[in-house]
Amino acid sequence: MNKGKYIAGLIAMALLSTGILFGCDAEQEGSKQVRSTPDTTDQSGSEATGGKRELTVVKERKPPAEQGIAVQRIHQMNGANIEKWFSDHELEIQVTTVEKQATATEDAQFSYHRFLVDLETGERLSTEEQTGADQGEVIKSYLSPDGKYSFIQTWKDKYKAVNEIKNMATGERHKVVVDNYMEVGGWINNDSYVLAAGSMKDRGELWNISVDGTRKKIELQDPDVENFTEFAAGNGKIYYTDAKGRMKSFTPTQSRPTLLAKDVSTLSLSPNSQRIAVSTSRSDGQEDSRLLIYDTGGHVQGLLIGKGDLLSHQSWSPDSSMLAFAVYTEDQGGMNGIYIFDTISGKVSPLGLSYYPVYPLSWNPSGTRLGITVDDKEKLIVTHVVDFK
Repeated sequence: MNKGKYIAGLIAMALLSTGILFGCDAEQEGSKQVRSTPDTTDQSGSEATGGKRELTVVKERKPPAEQGIAVQRIHQMNGANIEKWFSDHELEIQVTTVEKQATATEDAQFSYHRFLVDLETGERLSTEEQTGADQGEVIKSYLSPDGKYSFIQTWKDKYKAVNEIKNMATGERHKVVVDNYMEVGGWINNDSYVLAAGSMKDRGELWNISVDGTRKKIELQDPDVENFTEFAAGNGKIYYTDAKGRMKSFTPTQSRPTLLAKDVSTLSLSPNSQRIAVSTSRSDGQEDSRLLIYDTGGHVQGLLIGKGDLLSHQSWSPDSSMLAFAVYTEDQGGMNGIYIFDTISGKVSPLGLSYYPVYPLSWNPSGTRLGITVDDKEKLIVTHVVDFK
């Protein structure tokens, strides 16, 4: 069977289960154990115990709560994908509507409209008159780790963006004068945003942008980087993969990178910049993709947490305690669907039946809700927002 066609067929299945998500590991045993003390050899001990073994009940620490994640409720939004969260219950969605069906000679025509949705009340308000953006503009914003500043990109078209730094307390904005062809970047600390600007000819420049809008070019001596397809920044370091699938890191003052791991397909840095979720695969394609957790020094943390033909859409919860990810395996006995990895317990829990997302997985700010968008034959796409207990 053609694996690509099989994957495409599976993606079209938009199934979501509402039950309990059970962990993959066995549960902990009880909180008490029986211990026998050896026979005593002195006379007083013999008299005290009558020459018999003594049973001692040892109270241990209370075991962790039952592993697994319980689903409380699922909100369904037809024809919609999540653009961003404003609070734990308010989010912006984009609704796609078919205006004209495809024909043998013409592609289908669509319209796109954005709405603010309140999951608590079910209220939906159009945001088109509130954004202040011209028709056709796309605005992307990225908050600094401390929430005091935002790096904002306004895309006039798909090739160029206007970049600004906004002070969230005062509303003051500083324009950043750089040519920008990509939206790849990240906050390296609270005061600086690293932008991989891209280029029409080569990998483009790397810029260290301060919160006052000033910028400084970052040097990187690595001939094996054609473009930054996998890129992250945090806690003073920059992470990326080169053309040979090797994950590397460097700092703005260290132009020569450090090798962290080989055979890397994707990387995702946790919000606290302490862990990196890495999907790996051998270059010869003879081995399943694997999902591993690395520390920032390139050391694997614990055991394999995911394995399959395709691993994607890794998404950390805002507090870095959980990682959601998607797996597809042609062998139905393998891992399939969306899973949640709990960094505290080390558990990996499956989320319902087999389905595969077509948009990035999206957590609300507190990590109590997860948005999942899947294909649907009748509604184009459907977004499910899962409430966890």
